Amino acid sequence: MFLISLCLTYPSQTYSGLFLVAINPYQHLPLYSEAIVQQYRGKRRDENPPHIFEVAERAWVNMGEERENQSILITGESGAGKTESTKKVIQYLAAIATDAHPPPPPTSPKPTHARSATLASSQILANMPRRGHTSSNSISTVSALTAKGRLGLLERQILQANPILEAFGNAQTQRNNNSSRFGKFVRIMFSPDGCIAGANIDWYLLEKSRVVYRNEAERSFHVFYQLLAGASDSLKDSLLLSGAVEDYEYLNKSRREVDGIDDREEWYALKDALDTVGFSQAEQSDLFRIVAAILHIGNIEITSTRADEAQMPDPSQAERVCHLLGIPIAEFTRAVLQPRTLAGREWVSQSRTQQQALDELSALCKTLYEKSFGSLVDRINKALDRPSSKAHFIGVLDIAGFEIFDINSYEQLLINYTNEKLQQFFNHHMFVLEQEEYMREGISWEYTNFGLDLKPTIDLIESTGQHIGILSCLDEECIMPKATDLTFTNKLAAMWAGPSEDDEDDDFFKAKEKFEPSRFHQGFVIQHYAAKVEYRTDGWLEKNKDPLNDNLTKVLAAAGEHYVATLFAEYADVPNPLGGANNLFTVGRKRAIKKGAFRTVAQRHKEQLSSLMGQLRATQPHFVRCIVPNTLKKPGRFDVPLILDQLRCNGVLEGIRIARKGYPNRLPFVDFRQRYEVLTPGILPRGYIDGREACRRIVNALDLDDAFYRIGTSKVFFKAGVLAELEERRDAELYDIFSRLQAALRMYSARRQMKKILNRAVAIRTIQRNARVYAELRDWPWWQLYTKVRPLLAATRNDEELRKREVELQLARERAEREKKEKEALEALRMSLEAEKRRVEDQLESERALAVDKDSLLDRSKRREAELEEEIATLQGDLELLDSQLDRALKLQKESDEKHESLRQAFDQAAEHLVRLEAEQKQWTAREDELGQQLSAADKEIELLRNDSEELQKVGEELKNLALQREEDIGRTKERADAALQEAEAKLKVEAHNRELWKDKYDTMEKDARHAKEQLAEMARTANEYSSMLTKKEEQIAGVERQVDGLTVKHEKALKEIVELQSDIDTLHAELAAERQDHAHEQALRTKLAGELDDLRARLAAKTDEETMRREAQQSKEAELADLRAQHIRLQEDLSESRRAALEAQGKMKAELENVNREHKNLVSSHKSLSDRAASAQETASKLQASVSDLEKNKRAIESELLSLRSKMNDAEGQIADAERIKEVRSIHSNATLVGC
Repeated sequence: MFLISLCLTYPSQTYSGLFLVAINPYQHLPLYSEAIVQQYRGKRRDENPPHIFEVAERAWVNMGEERENQSILITGESGAGKTESTKKVIQYLAAIATDAHPPPPPTSPKPTHARSATLASSQILANMPRRGHTSSNSISTVSALTAKGRLGLLERQILQANPILEAFGNAQTQRNNNSSRFGKFVRIMFSPDGCIAGANIDWYLLEKSRVVYRNEAERSFHVFYQLLAGASDSLKDSLLLSGAVEDYEYLNKSRREVDGIDDREEWYALKDALDTVGFSQAEQSDLFRIVAAILHIGNIEITSTRADEAQMPDPSQAERVCHLLGIPIAEFTRAVLQPRTLAGREWVSQSRTQQQALDELSALCKTLYEKSFGSLVDRINKALDRPSSKAHFIGVLDIAGFEIFDINSYEQLLINYTNEKLQQFFNHHMFVLEQEEYMREGISWEYTNFGLDLKPTIDLIESTGQHIGILSCLDEECIMPKATDLTFTNKLAAMWAGPSEDDEDDDFFKAKEKFEPSRFHQGFVIQHYAAKVEYRTDGWLEKNKDPLNDNLTKVLAAAGEHYVATLFAEYADVPNPLGGANNLFTVGRKRAIKKGAFRTVAQRHKEQLSSLMGQLRATQPHFVRCIVPNTLKKPGRFDVPLILDQLRCNGVLEGIRIARKGYPNRLPFVDFRQRYEVLTPGILPRGYIDGREACRRIVNALDLDDAFYRIGTSKVFFKAGVLAELEERRDAELYDIFSRLQAALRMYSARRQMKKILNRAVAIRTIQRNARVYAELRDWPWWQLYTKVRPLLAATRNDEELRKREVELQLARERAEREKKEKEALEALRMSLEAEKRRVEDQLESERALAVDKDSLLDRSKRREAELEEEIATLQGDLELLDSQLDRALKLQKESDEKHESLRQAFDQAAEHLVRLEAEQKQWTAREDELGQQLSAADKEIELLRNDSEELQKVGEELKNLALQREEDIGRTKERADAALQEAEAKLKVEAHNRELWKDKYDTMEKDARHAKEQLAEMARTANEYSSMLTKKEEQIAGVERQVDGLTVKHEKALKEIVELQSDIDTLHAELAAERQDHAHEQALRTKLAGELDDLRARLAAKTDEETMRREAQQSKEAELADLRAQHIRLQEDLSESRRAALEAQGKMKAELENVNREHKNLVSSHKSLSDRAASAQETASKLQASVSDLEKNKRAIESELLSLRSKMNDAEGQIADAERIKEVRSIHSNATLVGC
């Protein structure tokens, strides 16, 4: 079924358990555009078809959510698309990291290491190479992955590192036109905020032998052909390259051109990539210098003399090589043809044969290219490193997969050994850890060994114990003087295929089962996890030793070209002042032996592989398996046996098997309930319910088959595909919920709009009806008469209204007098508050002085304690001298008997003192209990105060802040009481400890009294002095405590007064705000009234003498109004002055409050060493309760004052309204008079 799924989805990608299976389509497909990037950005795995972008997205999301390093392992045969998949992963990560953090606009045209500089999509497209067969790559979509030109310099450098590595590390093979001939592990570092912070590249197993030899249908590395096809004439002249591909021995015996690859265009892309990464022209010249030198070395002609000695008839090519490498031609020729070797204690020259000299040159080319490639990768890593914080990384592993050829050599063993380790890593991650988690979660699961225990095969290859493995045996044979490939093969067969006495060793027996000797060739057969592979051992010793002439290495280490000398710096000689060739070689030999420079290929590969596996184990892996659909490189063709063989070799089939049998999907109880509870409404009751029980009810309500899920101790496990089905059901349910919600909202909106339309229609009909009525009445004579007579009906009541207004004005005057008296009372209150503030300031100054005195007393007491401790130490030294005085004490025995009675009395006094100390301890214990009771009472009172504060908050907003402050003070008081109690307990422990010390001392004195009465008497006197000192110290402490109590009481009184002042200030603020609003209203009314009075005054001036009395009345009213205005202005000024004074007082109170708080903190810190703090807490609580009652009284008084002020304002408003009505009456009366005239 899985194979059918691959056929149906081809050309595409599909999931298989933990794998993503990617098939090479051999054609361009629109699968990597910007739209596809956005399609997979931030989506779940089941929301989109399988894709390499989804694997990169999962790694990105897991790194951010789980804060864990990620790795993506891409394996497959040559031509399966591993390199392209690696590039797509890197490009996707660069795109989404740029989208997550858009760069700021560039402020300077100079490129920096930040993400400010960008390139257009066309530039990125031009820089990315198009290699290989036209159907094997899809790099044409690179421009779509540039995040619309927003990539910064670092992202572009990471992307442009690929063309460089492909030029120097990729080649054309029979299976792939752009095959990676090395493995690499690319680590992309991310900062904590998700930005790309750098990158690093590790490389493995470079096929350096391709430089000198390859199949006729294959090519060497791309850079050789690109250099010859695209380099400028000046560069070729500097590198002494004057011919074409067919002119160089290392290139003309194999394929020269490849369909679909333009070496000239690839050269330009390589140059652009080198410039982008940051290679200088000198560094680029050094890289191409090594490539050109290798081509020239291949053209060096070596012939043989009659004595079968090698010779170089034409040294022109050697001179070119030496010119490029910066080495002397004579030393180079001597090192190749007649190297010097150590024979005993003497150096002798050894002539080489023709074949030996050619082998030396081949080894030199391979070493040059390998070291230059390593230096290239190091330079790229240096360019991609950034001095910024790196939180986590995503690693991408691109390495050759498990392959079986007709002839499998040493390189193939290392590749298959690497894949064996990677498959073991996958098995451990997928099978072992998975089943161990089933056991931890308590799921009924029978542990299954899926036949993939690869440890025996790995032990067979790498074991170093009692039974050495293949690689260790090969290393051992490499150091034997007469070892050959045949002796190595026979030794291996005798060790692993022959009978052994240690077959009872189970591990060794399993490893032997994986080994078989070859029947027809010189070699052996290994049973790998995929299949049996037969290896030929021809040339293995030479390949493993990777020999290089010591004479050549020393010459190259001393090269005039700095780059070449750096490559061979490990072979550099220590300068010898004696000079001479003998000394040169002697020092070089000793240095080489001392440094241990000889390391085989197997040793280096095991070290690199161990480092790689360590990095992978520290990450969360994701697996991608690339598949070759056919060997013809044709799109649309599907070779079923070939694909099945690859699926078996990649471990995909076993992955499907474990995924179908196990439970690959799991969710914690909390996440499962939170996500899928919406599918089962009403199943879970309100309140708390156990997570396991909740998940069990939800799963039962979802009607899932018991075989599809398991409930562990902390997670719910599901078979493959179950969560996808639940997600679909959840999406459908959410769609239905939101659809119904939208329908309800639309219904409400439509009804509201319809109601507005209906109300608008009713209003229109009402307006129309009133308009019709007015049109009918407008021309009716009776209506016209009514409208003219109606204003005259109220003229007869004007005099009565005037008398009423006079009475109201009199009342307003009386109210103004009362307000003036109240204002004076407020002024007196302000003066008293200022006096009280000054008194508080004086008290605070006195408290500061007392605090200083208290600190000095504490310092003296500490010094006295230190002196007492020194005296105690002196006494302990005296006690140690008692042993030396024992003989003298025996002589004074008689005298001591006479004084024994006096000493006994002194001892009795000490015992009485001890009894007193025990009584004091009991008193302390009783006092501690009292403190606990007082604390409980204080807690109850605190709770009552909190309730009272809540009630006060409901009564008025003005006291809300004050009540909250009281609760905070109570909490701090409780904390101080707790701290004081803890300090009292600590002091009791100290006193008890001191009492035990005194008791021990008295016991010692009693024992020694029989032998040294004088010393015991002296100790008794010292003890009495200490007792008196302790008594004085306790008295001093008691005095300090009393002082602190007095300070605390004064401080609490000051806090209470400050709080009262604050409440008064808040009340005045509220009153001032209300007065301000009333004043604005009154000002508007006065302005309107003044305008109307001016109009009346103008009209009355034009009237006859009949209006004289009315004018006088008007003048009197105006005078009264002027008086009222003056009074109002004075009141307003008084209020403004009161407000300013209140604000100043508030500012001063805040400053004093801060000072008081600081002083209070100092007092608390010093008072922590005293024992009576709990009593002060109870007193403070009672005082706070009294202050709350006082606040309530003040509140009621303030409310009454506020009501009186509001009544006054209402009276003033009434007076103004009366004045307006009088004005209206007078205007009407004047109009009536004019009409009568």
